[in-house]
This record gives sequence, C-alpha cells and structure tokens, in this order.
Amino acid sequence: MQLALILSLVVLIFILAIVVVAFEDKRAAKREAQLRQARLARLGEVDPLAPHRLRIDN
Repeated sequence: MQLALILSLVVLIFILAIVVVAFEDKRAAKREAQLRQARLARLGEVDPLAPHRLRIDN
C-alpha cells in the first residue's frame, strides 16, 4: 500500500515536471520567434519561415 502511494506520487511529480518543461519550451520558442521577427523587421527583411506558418482555411 505504501509502495503504491510512493510510486504514484513519484509518477505524478514526473508528469508535472514534463508539463512544466513542455510549457517553458513552447514559451521560449515563441519568444525566440518574436525576436527573430523583430530583428528581420529592423533589417527590412521578410521572415523566410512565415509561409510555412500560414494555414489554409477550408
């Protein structure tokens, strides 16, 4: 009984850590994309990755 409780707590902590890391990674990627876009805008360039981010609405 105690082993199951300890294992479930360890798994829960592990899952929470995965969620936090994934959230922070997504936030860092978004921040990097904004910085890249601002840097290119200052240079007067077009973002070469922008067409790949466009989605076609059907």
